[in-house]
Amino acid sequence: MRTIVIAAVIAGGLFTTTISLAAPSSATSCHSTSCVPNVARNVVSGTPCTPSPSFVFGMDANNGTLICAASGVWMPTGPLVGEAQNALSCSTPGTTAQERMAGDEWQVNVPGVPLLCTGPADIARWTHFPPT
Repeated sequence: MRTIVIAAVIAGGLFTTTISLAAPSSATSCHSTSCVPNVARNVVSGTPCTPSPSFVFGMDANNGTLICAASGVWMPTGPLVGEAQNALSCSTPGTTAQERMAGDEWQVNVPGVPLLCTGPADIARWTHFPPT
C-alpha cells in the first residue's frame, strides 16, 4: 500500500515539475523593440526582402519599423512595440508586435508571427497581420 502512495506522490511531483518548467517562458514579457528576436537591422524601404510567415520585421537606420511584405519588398508599418499574444487587448491601434508562439495542439507552433493592434482604442486587440 505504501508503494502505491509513494508512486502517486512521485507522479504528482513530476507533473507539478513539468508545469512549473513551462510557466516561465510564457510569463516572460517583451515590451520593446530591442527584445524582439530576429529583427533585421538597417533595412531600406522599397528594397527586396524574402517573404516569410514569421520573423518579418525590420528596422531602418532611424529605427522606423518595416515589414517584409508578401510582394518581397520592405514596407513601412506601425511601430514595433515588442512581443504579444493574438486576441489579447492592446493599447495603441496601428502598433505592431511579434507573437512569441502561434498555433495550438492541432497546428504547427510557429514563433515570430507578426501581429497588428486593431480596433477602437478602448477595445483594441492583437490580430494576425493581414497579408500585404
